[in-house]
Amino acid sequence: MSREFNKGLFADILRVVLLVALFSAMALLLRRQEIHKFLFDIDTIRTELSGGGDFSGYVLSGLIFTLAGGGLTVFFLPRLWLSAVGGIIYGALIGTLLSLLATLFGAAVLHVAGKYIFAAVVERRLGDKVNLWKVRFQENAFWWVLYGRLFPISNSTLMSLICGSCKVRFLPFLWGSALGFIPLTVVFATYGSGGVKGNVWQIGFATMLLIFSIYLRSFLKRWFPANKGSLDT
Repeated sequence: MSREFNKGLFADILRVVLLVALFSAMALLLRRQEIHKFLFDIDTIRTELSGGGDFSGYVLSGLIFTLAGGGLTVFFLPRLWLSAVGGIIYGALIGTLLSLLATLFGAAVLHVAGKYIFAAVVERRLGDKVNLWKVRFQENAFWWVLYGRLFPISNSTLMSLICGSCKVRFLPFLWGSALGFIPLTVVFATYGSGGVKGNVWQIGFATMLLIFSIYLRSFLKRWFPANKGSLDT
């Protein structure tokens, strides 16, 4: 138990260090004026991607990002990096909202696909684990979906498919997914925003949120002893 705890703690610390290093390096690089003069003007690029400064263009850009981003998550684009891109283009707040909508859209598509198309495939891949998760969803679908979303070791795509396969009702699935997605969506959108703007305060804030989410994950394990049958396969 102690060895597993130390291994998990080391992995969490390594994740935090690597993310801080990545986005801090990005911030320091993009703050250099020669980058803007001789390579690219990141502010102009962000403005164009977010609609060119026009409100209708901004709305259209957000709609395209939501639909395209959601579609890409269906094809295994990691939702956390989608959130970082959302923060880079739209800033921390709007980037969080749009990334969350895109991720939920992708999850909803996968839920429907799992229910009507891939149920047999999911059952073959997971074997007896399907029955375990069916029991859990029957006990409390909302809480088990929330668990699966809060724990980044779980496979988000497979989680959506198995929820559809087990015929989890859509509203508990959607609410559990939304609440579970929020913490790390905020973290990565804020990292993206801080990195592209060279804002070390946003990077520091995102790091504190990440550490808190890791602590929350460890705390929730007391109520959700679900290591056996996890969806990280």
